[in-house]
Amino acid sequence: MHPVLFKIGSFEMASYGLMTALGYAAAAWYLVRKLKEIQLDKDTFWNLIFIAFVGALTGSKLLYIIVSWPLLGDTLAQKLTNIVQNFRYGFVFFGGMIASVGALVWYIRKKKLPLLSTADFLIVGLPLGHALGRIGCFLAGCCYGRPTSSPLGVVFTNPDTLVPPELRGIPLHPTQLYESAGNILLFMWLHYAYKKKHKPGSVLLQYVTGYAAMRFIIEFFRGDYRGAYILGMSPSQALAVCTVCAAAAVYWFFMKEPKHG
Repeated sequence: MHPVLFKIGSFEMASYGLMTALGYAAAAWYLVRKLKEIQLDKDTFWNLIFIAFVGALTGSKLLYIIVSWPLLGDTLAQKLTNIVQNFRYGFVFFGGMIASVGALVWYIRKKKLPLLSTADFLIVGLPLGHALGRIGCFLAGCCYGRPTSSPLGVVFTNPDTLVPPELRGIPLHPTQLYESAGNILLFMWLHYAYKKKHKPGSVLLQYVTGYAAMRFIIEFFRGDYRGAYILGMSPSQALAVCTVCAAAAVYWFFMKEPKHG
């Protein structure tokens, strides 16, 4: 793989950073062409995109630090040094999603926009951007999978890859590509779901349920450190289960069509 695309002097163009930026650009490009559908002005839209970006970066990094704390070093100084030196790597998507949602809800309410309708509109672009971001993970070698004898196995040999030395040269599940493909399918599903008549908030719930289910399954194939297990589940699987349960509760109590006798 190619963790670093090119170097100019001391400057390095990291593939992960580039693909993440392209992911946000793709999501924004998809949504900006549809602003008339929701009657959202461009200034507010770009503010929403910026808030989502900052929330995702902050939340995903914080959750990574929490989950990976034992691996960051033996002393506090070593841990802080590790965090600073490797800041461009190491993010947990669920942390970013939670932080982004919280920040966006605050801003949407501040602007007195329809919360659920705005959320439905924005969420459609997220899996498109996420799919490109996962390709960046694949190029960098982070979020790698377990060893496999499957023909789908991918071998990492680049000395700059984030795959640990003991797993280089061994076929691994390309879990980054599994998730990228899953996000593309989820994007296509949401694209058509949004075009159909729907209750406000229903597209958001479809995303939350679909992504959580996908992530729960992919976690079984991940080979990197997953954090302390909770009831036999990785932290991401536990969050996925909680997310699906919360989505089901919201649907049952607030969105389910009442039966007419």
